[in-house]
Amino acid sequence: MVEGVRNFEDSFWFVEYLYFKALELLGDVRADLGRLETVEHVEEIIKMFLIHWGGMRRTVGREGLDWEQLTRRLREAKDAFRKLYGKSLLDIDFDDVEVRDAIMRTYEAVNIKYIGATATSKILHLLNPEIYVMWDERIRRKYRVRGNAKGYIDFLKQMKREVEEALKEGAREKGCSVKEVAEEICRELPSKKLGKEYSKKTLARIIDEYNWWSTHHEL
Repeated sequence: MVEGVRNFEDSFWFVEYLYFKALELLGDVRADLGRLETVEHVEEIIKMFLIHWGGMRRTVGREGLDWEQLTRRLREAKDAFRKLYGKSLLDIDFDDVEVRDAIMRTYEAVNIKYIGATATSKILHLLNPEIYVMWDERIRRKYRVRGNAKGYIDFLKQMKREVEEALKEGAREKGCSVKEVAEEICRELPSKKLGKEYSKKTLARIIDEYNWWSTHHEL
């Protein structure tokens, strides 16, 4: 995992400025999606992120993609997003029906016409970068999950299980807690070329970098 993340960071550190900036600009509405605006937040930040960072110009540029509908559905799902706010992938309990229901509702809120499974995960990650791990078709094939809400929950459960195993092994080797190992990974693995302000990532993002590198490049 460490090698894959470092390879990703060495190769793509410059474009990660767009990632950090998108997260920063959405910070004010993340705790309350009732404040989400179509132009200010969805079109000028989320749409631009999908185009310039996600490489999805063809997808999000399709005529008939209703950004106002997306904004409205996200606002309507604000209680489900709030249920997960302030938690991390390691914190949530997938045996909790309310947690699974919240993830299901938020996923379905984003999944409108022309917004497929890959774009859905990217939008969800921007709205809660601590829990939602991004995926694409190759990653779904690797983990043998379907590109729908249930498949996404299965994917997140698998990501949590595998990263917990890796963290526990690291904690045993270092003689420290799982939380300390996770914090070290999120602090030390991201490239420092953008400076301290943009040098720490969430565990969900670190997992995505490993998954992307391992499915798109030879480790």
